Amino acid sequence: MTAKATTKINLTEIVTAQLAAIGTIVGRIEPAVTDKLVEMILGADEVFITGQGRSGLVAQCLATRLAQMGLHVHIPGQATCQKIGADDLLIAFSCRGTTRTTVEFAKVARRVGARTAAVTAFAQSALAGLADQVVLIPSDDKDIRAECRYAVGPNNNTLFEQAALLYIDALVYLLLEHKGIPKSIIVQRHTNLE
Repeated sequence: MTAKATTKINLTEIVTAQLAAIGTIVGRIEPAVTDKLVEMILGADEVFITGQGRSGLVAQCLATRLAQMGLHVHIPGQATCQKIGADDLLIAFSCRGTTRTTVEFAKVARRVGARTAAVTAFAQSALAGLADQVVLIPSDDKDIRAECRYAVGPNNNTLFEQAALLYIDALVYLLLEHKGIPKSIIVQRHTNLE
């Protein structure tokens, strides 16, 4: 039996490659798309935020920050979620844009006249087709896949989720600035039930 030759990699190399790829991905998001999303969030009576799996965890991070800013935020499927209406906004996260539950929520939002923003890596997906605004996080672009060989999951899901998380953190800063809310409000409203 012969030992298989392996190339040694280290943690720093992996993280550096991922950060470079994420920088490329975020750099491709059109500023006008973000401006429109800010407008949609601030113009909504209620904001509903959804996603499944790891995309859902990113969605929950955004929901938390928007709630800490004082916005009325709901996560579909939770016991306290209210009914979505025509003056509301659904922000739906799905890498491929095909996650069944997320797409169904977008269909409901569309049926009642609510606006929908899709955060996805695929502009031609079912979710994107239902959205009024698409935030394209192009983690599956061919050159991105080649640049970051350490991404895990189909369609570079890892990079999608990492880039989406950084994107929403930056989005929160833009919203705080736009509304003239000091960053300290996030700390003041941070949960004490931990």
